[in-house]
Amino acid sequence: MRVLFDIVHPAHVHFFKHMIRGLEKHGHQTRIVARDKDVTNALLDRLGFSYETVGKPKKNLLGMAGELLRRDLALAKVARELRADVIVTRNPAGAQAGRLLGIPSVFDTDDGKAAGVHFWSAAPFAHVITTPDCADEDYGHRHVKYPGYKQTAYLHPNHFTPDRGVLGELGVNPGERYFIVRFVAMGASHDVGEGGLPASVKRTLVDKLRARGRVFISSEGALPEDLQPLRFSLPPDRLHDALAFADLLVGDSQTMMAEAAVLGTPSLRVSSWTGRLAYLTELEERYGLTFAYTPARAQELVAHVERWLMEPSLRTTLADSHQRLLRDKVDIADWFVRFLEAGAPLPTYRQR
Repeated sequence: MRVLFDIVHPAHVHFFKHMIRGLEKHGHQTRIVARDKDVTNALLDRLGFSYETVGKPKKNLLGMAGELLRRDLALAKVARELRADVIVTRNPAGAQAGRLLGIPSVFDTDDGKAAGVHFWSAAPFAHVITTPDCADEDYGHRHVKYPGYKQTAYLHPNHFTPDRGVLGELGVNPGERYFIVRFVAMGASHDVGEGGLPASVKRTLVDKLRARGRVFISSEGALPEDLQPLRFSLPPDRLHDALAFADLLVGDSQTMMAEAAVLGTPSLRVSSWTGRLAYLTELEERYGLTFAYTPARAQELVAHVERWLMEPSLRTTLADSHQRLLRDKVDIADWFVRFLEAGAPLPTYRQR
């Protein structure tokens, strides 16, 4: 097969990387069209992938629409050159380009209709829509569910073994507690009108965490000058190693909270997405590995952080729930390779 991957976000690099390697190992040909978003290109470079870059994040809907059109055209051009059999994406451009050219596309989503314009710009054009099996929405005959999360495509034990060497790189002493804080920019199309941690609460959280241990901040945006020394300074692909041994993750990122759960790290977040994403609801209600609060309830998160900081063995307490999660969920990268190779229910490929 010839498979085109549409990658627009750092999380997509992680999601697709083992699928790409798996397909290539089986003799299939792949191509990547990336987007210059945050550390996307840096991750692709460190992983040794060849790719071409089209587009950068825009701050308004008109700019986003223009960027989407440019990516549609660029993906269509690459798909023609590759004579692609299928386009795999988590983004509208891949689905739209596939429909334009009559090439089957697989659109993966774990946000579903909650993503608003992002979902409705992609789903109607996709030939197949894949989601975690916890999804509470039905997209009809095109909908295929898998027993896992986006994060089990790259953090499943089949693919990821945390490297304790990261502790020395961070300067963390044996037995020393440390915490990771994640701030997102809320600049994606599906984040328009959404909210995360209020600025005043960010400062309060960092101060409370610093009183109990080391703090490392991963932030999509600029940090105040006095917090700059706390910025996570290692290469971006080392963040998962650091997260795997952290005592706690706090922030307003949906993706990193799920990553923490798959790694067995407790997490707390503030986000207007609270209660609207099925996979995070399952991680909270079924496994108890993450909890969320709306921005209006941010002070309740602060109180929750204080309670959890009083439990130095919290990770151990949640270990059984973490192991149950790993038993329940499969390696999604392997699942996708087998799904694409099987062909069905992808429409019959038309020779072009």
